[in-house]
Amino acid sequence: MSAQLRQPAARPEAPAGTVPASLDQQIMAAEMAILEREQRLREHASRIGLQIHDKLPALGAGAASMVGGVVLRRLFRQRRAVGGTGGGGAVSTGASWLSHLPWAQLSAVIWPLLPLTVRNRANPKLVAALMATAVPLAAAHFKAARTPPVATTPLLDLRRYAGRWFEIARLPLRTERECDSDVTATYTLLRSGRMRVVNSCRTAEGEVEEVRGIARPSGDDGAKLEVCFAPAGLRWLPGAWAPYWVLHVEPDYSAAVVGTPDRKHLWLLSRTAFMDDAQLQRLMLHARAQDFDTTRLMRTPQGVRGAA
Repeated sequence: MSAQLRQPAARPEAPAGTVPASLDQQIMAAEMAILEREQRLREHASRIGLQIHDKLPALGAGAASMVGGVVLRRLFRQRRAVGGTGGGGAVSTGASWLSHLPWAQLSAVIWPLLPLTVRNRANPKLVAALMATAVPLAAAHFKAARTPPVATTPLLDLRRYAGRWFEIARLPLRTERECDSDVTATYTLLRSGRMRVVNSCRTAEGEVEEVRGIARPSGDDGAKLEVCFAPAGLRWLPGAWAPYWVLHVEPDYSAAVVGTPDRKHLWLLSRTAFMDDAQLQRLMLHARAQDFDTTRLMRTPQGVRGAA
């Protein structure tokens, strides 16, 4: 039997009256098609990014709950007691440590209320683990939502606020961990409306350290300031400026309470190196009224420099 050679398929002929495109035109058309495709992909990616950004808080809470539930479930499995002295190796039927978690106990109330189809598919232990993780997260979220924002003292006079302040107490602060005593802050009002800042302290080795910066108003009342200790050429960087809010100041500007809007930082300041307990308690009341954790306040020793 003779083999027949397969003839290549004939190329379609161009319609009559049209001129075939040159090679350069074909390359240009292909490049334009690629550019248009890349533009469509960028627009699609941008839309996806916006959707993820809008749904990120909910996705983050859900992911945290799921991860927490899986971790708790694995811990539950690891803590099951196996053994006995008789050699049977039976699993202990004692009360689970998970059942003692207060939020997990809610699952015992919610479980009978769930539809039968859900109960047939879900694991009660996993539901309890998710309850123990998700409920505290939701409670913390709603608690933060109910907490009113930090309020500052009305109409702060920066000219009277300028001068030297002694730190009487503060919340733990990473940037002041080397400061052992004699922490002071000196503010000088400039013609531009900004304030020159000079922070000074004494280390445990007895050396005096000093850092210089600048403060600028960030609100109309003058009580909301931003401070920066970066060089002048780097003050444009994101995060170079930190909030510095005056929450309360005594009528004679003899003492002040300073904090940040996230309630992570707090300073109790005085014009003198020492403050009596009654005034200190009054300043702490102002801080507690704004939901600052005054139980973590650290007293700052003063007078070491004068005694040396």
